[in-house]
Amino acid sequence: MGERTICLERSKSPFVLQSLNSKVQWWGWCPEAFEKARSEDKPILIDVGAVWCHWCHVMDETTYEDDEVAEFINRHYIAIKVDRDERPDIDRRLQEAAALLGSQTGWPLTVFMTPSGEVIWAATYIPPRDVGGQPGMLRVLEAVLKAYRERRSDIQQLFDDLKKEISAWHSPAPGELDRGLEVEALARLMAQFDDEYGGFGRAPKFPPITQLDLLALRYFYDRVEVYRKAAEKTLDAMALGGLYDHVGGGFFRYAVDRTWSIPHFEKLLIDNVELLSVYVKWHILTKKELYKDAAVGVVNWLDDFMRDPEGGYYASQDADVDGEEGGYYLWTFEEFKEALGELAEAATRHFYFLDGPGGRIHLAVREPAKAGEIYRRLKEYRSKRRPPYVDTTIYTGWNCAAARAELEGFRLTGVGNREHALKTLERVYRSLWDGSRLRRGLRNGVVFGEGMLEDYSYCILACLEAFSHTGDFQWLDFGVELGGVITTRFLKEGGFVDVEHTDFVLNSLHYPVVDSPNYSGNSLAVMALDFLYYITEVGEFREAASKALKALVGKISALGPAASGLLIALDFHLAEPPRTVVVGSSVELLKTALSIYRPGHLVVPLRGSWRFLDSAILQMLKGPAPRAYVCTHGVCSLPIDKPETLSNTILEFNLETYRL
Repeated sequence: MGERTICLERSKSPFVLQSLNSKVQWWGWCPEAFEKARSEDKPILIDVGAVWCHWCHVMDETTYEDDEVAEFINRHYIAIKVDRDERPDIDRRLQEAAALLGSQTGWPLTVFMTPSGEVIWAATYIPPRDVGGQPGMLRVLEAVLKAYRERRSDIQQLFDDLKKEISAWHSPAPGELDRGLEVEALARLMAQFDDEYGGFGRAPKFPPITQLDLLALRYFYDRVEVYRKAAEKTLDAMALGGLYDHVGGGFFRYAVDRTWSIPHFEKLLIDNVELLSVYVKWHILTKKELYKDAAVGVVNWLDDFMRDPEGGYYASQDADVDGEEGGYYLWTFEEFKEALGELAEAATRHFYFLDGPGGRIHLAVREPAKAGEIYRRLKEYRSKRRPPYVDTTIYTGWNCAAARAELEGFRLTGVGNREHALKTLERVYRSLWDGSRLRRGLRNGVVFGEGMLEDYSYCILACLEAFSHTGDFQWLDFGVELGGVITTRFLKEGGFVDVEHTDFVLNSLHYPVVDSPNYSGNSLAVMALDFLYYITEVGEFREAASKALKALVGKISALGPAASGLLIALDFHLAEPPRTVVVGSSVELLKTALSIYRPGHLVVPLRGSWRFLDSAILQMLKGPAPRAYVCTHGVCSLPIDKPETLSNTILEFNLETYRL
């Protein structure tokens, strides 16, 4: 086995390993690849993508299977494949460089570099030949090679300028913490609202996960009707339109158009579990059954495709089957009628039909209605098709996010698999934590990679959720250990960095603050450490969260709605969420505490001793049991022994201090 194949196979990523059969002689991301480029004085071509990415497949099957293109790359370049799910740290840095160069970002990301890591040029999908004014890969390869050979000093100058811009952005942007930043960001968000179709901005449209959570937070306390209307318009459009899989449940990655009609058909675990949480919250705020149905659909999709029987959730489901994007989800009119029989006419009134790829139809819903038999028949018919490929990698942070979302959904609305969530956390603790560090993931029984900031942060949040359900100190202790790692190894001058150890080539410090549309690493870390502090009163957690936020204030102000996750974290930092302490073994009191939605609400079940310093909790343990106490901003309610009183107190205690 040659050095190149050994390098490639280290990844074990299905996206990377697909290239073993490519005409291009791909390497994985390894020092040997860069050393070979240096020794042979060749530029480097990097292809960043994912196994679920439709256009990544298209580029592999067309551009990189073109004989002339492959021959040119093999002769003049060192080609490297990177899985963006496995190495988000590399992806973030290259996407940022591409954006600063004025290039389009996304996947596939095509980047040209020198052997020393200087970025020369970047793009996304490149066809093999010139098409409609877009230069083809052969033309690009020749131009980059010419620049590499003849304009080294210009490349170096460009990269030096690029590094200065990146360094300036990732330098501390200190300021005073102020909840007024939320008001400014919300005004900017409302200015971007698409009041005709929902969402914010124009096409393409990704689910605005953190923005919807920010609106939920502020609507709960401030009851600003425009926030509710914007959220409902967006939630309705996503749940009724083409972004949602009406037959099998779950959301696709994004819509290519302004109207939420036609998506790219990949489904990612992290998108769906964050949306599960969003729809649960807005179901509680609005009482709309559509939102609960959407959450149930996500759980059904998890049941059908994404659960590992040993505990854990798989990473993603591909967009393509046999090279056709979305074919699994699309219908001809003949198939639609055959599947439904005498119900076809009623189904035509229930659905409206979108023009999908390949001349087939994609389903959207006119109005929510009970149509269980229609859905059952469509699902049964579709189940006979070969489903899209599922990447069975278990990524640590995504699994903790999924476990947290199911636990939260289960306690608030009964939507979610509590036992599988707890089983997943057991597996993370057993298989992906060595007592000192988390690993990035688990694939085919083998652990790989170093845990990243979002891995640690989401696992803390999941542990706190598990502790609330069970009262088992295993989860609180695990969360405290993970919090210690974040505060000692990830906190730098400018906030929390994304990785403990930077890459051997892309070694700049990176402070993740932009939502993607998923929560940024810094927003998760600040929330996780603050929540740990509110339960344990371990001061180091609060101090680390405060230090990070103060270093990031300038970025939060500049980014506005794009940093909605950090704005939520800032709110929870400055306006301590309510905490309900349940003393004793009252099932009804604990069940009531867990069932109430209030943003950031923490539940602390106590059935014996308390090992932390919180003086209020120690006093509660001396009092009568079973009792519950609701505490905010250092003030606690009188002891409560009736579930209905507890419910009202959680919703109303000290409410005025949270309003903007």
